[in-house]
This record gives sequence, structure tokens and C-alpha cells, in this order.
Amino acid sequence: MGKYLLLTFCFYGVLMYGQSEVGAIIMDTDEKVPLEFVHVFNRKHSTISNTDGRFLLKTSLDTVLFFRNGYEKKALSLKALKDTIYLEKKVVALDEVVVTNAKTILQRIRDSINSNYLLTPHTETFFIRALLRKNDTLVRLQDMTGTLLRKTSIYGNGLEMEKKDYEVELAEMRQLGIIRDVYGVYFELPSLYNIFGEFMRLNAMGPEFDVIEKPYENSEEIRVEFNSLPTEDGSSAKGHYIINEEDNAILSFELFVKGAQKNSKTDLEKYTHLLKASSFMYFKEDVERGLYYLHRAKRTISLEVKTEKHPAPDVYEVEITLYTPDSFGNEKVKSNVNEHKDIFKLKHPYNEAYWQEQSWLPLTEEIKEFIETIGEADFGLKTKGNMN
Repeated sequence: MGKYLLLTFCFYGVLMYGQSEVGAIIMDTDEKVPLEFVHVFNRKHSTISNTDGRFLLKTSLDTVLFFRNGYEKKALSLKALKDTIYLEKKVVALDEVVVTNAKTILQRIRDSINSNYLLTPHTETFFIRALLRKNDTLVRLQDMTGTLLRKTSIYGNGLEMEKKDYEVELAEMRQLGIIRDVYGVYFELPSLYNIFGEFMRLNAMGPEFDVIEKPYENSEEIRVEFNSLPTEDGSSAKGHYIINEEDNAILSFELFVKGAQKNSKTDLEKYTHLLKASSFMYFKEDVERGLYYLHRAKRTISLEVKTEKHPAPDVYEVEITLYTPDSFGNEKVKSNVNEHKDIFKLKHPYNEAYWQEQSWLPLTEEIKEFIETIGEADFGLKTKGNMN
């Protein structure tokens, strides 16, 4: 807990050309832990908090709102901002908890797809952060911004994924990391097509799940919790949806997957074994259109990997964060990257001035240390990046 208290110095306010730049740490009131993915915004400006719970916002307005699904929304004036901001969880109406089944809930969602989501091509502004860790040590960083032309907001009602569903015009990129480890092994990262496509996979429930509906007090929102039944190999999945009861739209989705406890491949010279995975997705409603879009999301997957060259298996963790500040646009997009290529193999010039000013997703303390020390801590391994 002490390490979080040390971060309170992060709060500050600086006047810049009629704007104030403010920052703080956002925490859960009860658990006293940093809150990631809090939407910090007002009528003109927006950002989100990082894994440290930290945000930076440049704004010319006096009021800032803080919101994350499952928590009470909070509004503060710039003068009222403190070094730490606490959000309270919404209260579940315990007398209305209902045991239900996945089929009923998913059917309600499917029946409302046409009225809740834009199923025709449109553009979005995006920010992607990709991290790769090896044995708990950060070894790659890649941040990208640009414009995306997507075929649909969500797949359903006969819409299937196709090769040209996503066209990307990359605007800015910062990239840094180790190419291969000491054994010459290269870990492949997902493509832009994989990233955008995987974030649209929302059906985590099935007949082998216990499902409970928990309405929130004084709210139209319902928390739908699901938990897989016991399996022979020890694998499991659990999580929850938050759904708008009025229109059956998904407001958020969280999933935690645990891999098989017994790895039957340990005697092999080469194998990949899933240890755990998680997904966090938060949707936002465009009030003028009455339609929802994926606003912020993160997927994490941890794999135990053994190759012929390694004396022992290593644990790799891939973490992908997506932030969509704007959607439902109609700009012309001219693709300037290969959307099906490993993102770490993409090339784009580094714009130092841009990355010094961007505040959509602040760097975490872990990333700052990685950028500062990679040249010293790579033990002679070859690095790649556009920041040199």
C-alpha cells in the first residue's frame, strides 16, 4: 500500500495557453487500490487513467467528470481536485438478485444489436499500447495512434469477420524493445487486425456456467456475473457484464481465464501453455446518435513457452490496451501499414514533440523505468525502436 501513497506527488496544475494540465491518482474508496480505465472528461476534453490509476488532462474548462462502469460518477471543479481521487462502487440491490441462464441474457443482447450499434462502415480515432513482458520484466513497448476504418461496431446478425474489415492510417508511433532473447527466440506480437478483431469477441458464457443477475440500486444497470463449472483439468473462466436494462446494451465486460492446472506438455522439447488471460471492455454511448461503441479496453494473456533452445520454460505476458476517443466518423482513410503484420515489425517515424505532449494514456512508472534503462539492462541483446 505504501508504494501507492508515494505517488501522490503526481497531482499538479499548470496553465498552458489558456488550458490547465491536471493530474492525480484515482483509487477505489473501499479497497484503496488504483483504478485503471476511469474515463476523465468534460464537454471538450477526455483521457483515461493508466494501471497506476494516474491520469493527465489538458482542459480549458473548470469542471472534470470521473466515470467507470460499476462506480458512481463524480464531478469536481479544478480547484477541488486533490492528489488522490476516490470513486465509490455502486450498491447491488440484494433483494433483487436472480439466478438465470446465459442463453436468455445473450439472446436479449443479440435482439438489440441493430438498435444499439452501428453496423455499417465508419471511422474512429484510436490509441493502442502494446507491452511484452518476459518473466515479469518488461522487454517491449509500442504506442500507436491513428485513424481506423472499420466495417462494423460489433459482429452479429449475420456479419462475419473478413480480411479487409479494418483499414488503418497510422499517425504516430513510439516503439522500443528487445528483438530476440539470449537463445535467439523471437516472440511474435499480434497484428492490428488481430487486435481490433479480438476486442469484438464478447460471448464468454455458455451452458457450463452459473449465471446470476444483480441489479444496481437506483439504476437501470444490471451486473450479470458468470462462473464456469468445475473442469477435469482445472481450467476456469469467470467475469461479469454490466448491461443497460432499458435497451439491453453491453456497458462493460470483464473476463478472467485460468489455464489448465496440469500441463501435459512438460516432457516435450517445444510447447506453449496458457497460464491465464483477462479482458476488460468498456462501451460508451454517443448520446446524439443513441448508439454505443467500444471506448476503452485491455486484453492480457500469459503463456508458458518452451523451445528446443531453452533449458527451461519462460513466461511471456502480452498486454494490449485500446482507447477510442472518437467514433462514428466518415473521414477518408488511406491505409499506410500492413494490418495483418506483427505490430513490432511495423515501421513509422518517431515524433518526439508529439509524444512529449500526448496525454491520452500516461506512461506508468514501469514503462518510464524501462525507457530509461533498456540500454543498460539488455545484457548486450539487440534492441529495436524508432526512439533512438
